[in-house]
Amino acid sequence: MESKLVVNTIVFGGALFAGMILFWFIFVHFKKRLAPDKSNLGFLSPDKISWEEKRAHPRSAISWQASIDVADRTDEVQLKDISLGGAFVVCREPLTLNDKFKISLNLPNQDPLQLSAEVVWSNANVPLDKVVNRGMGIRFIMNTEKERRCLQDAIAAAFEKSDDSAERMR
Repeated sequence: MESKLVVNTIVFGGALFAGMILFWFIFVHFKKRLAPDKSNLGFLSPDKISWEEKRAHPRSAISWQASIDVADRTDEVQLKDISLGGAFVVCREPLTLNDKFKISLNLPNQDPLQLSAEVVWSNANVPLDKVVNRGMGIRFIMNTEKERRCLQDAIAAAFEKSDDSAERMR
């Protein structure tokens, strides 16, 4: 009886060990397939990391003037790479991460559109010689459906205008 218990324990332990090894191999395999390639981290060029994959809304190469209302001042800025979700704000003094503020977009042929936004990233600490445009990435937050629709219409109109310009250049 005692030898049967020893055999069962050895078989159970071996099966458990084999199961753990199998689980580890599967885990490592999926981790490698799902993780980005980090084989060359010395220099990260734009073609090695695709930021576009993480965006919920496609960015457009539109550039609009805007103003930011922060505390006791208003700063004139420029918006680039605008989407329904956010934009890149070119400015001399980027705000800090998670700062919430109002931004007034100067849309072509329309009244200014005021939206709520928050800072999601900034290049404020990057040396000037390493930065093309000093600024910050923002996300549009807590805006009404009417404001979102107005932004969507303005982006669509800008796309149509750029398509018309491209056609005329051909």
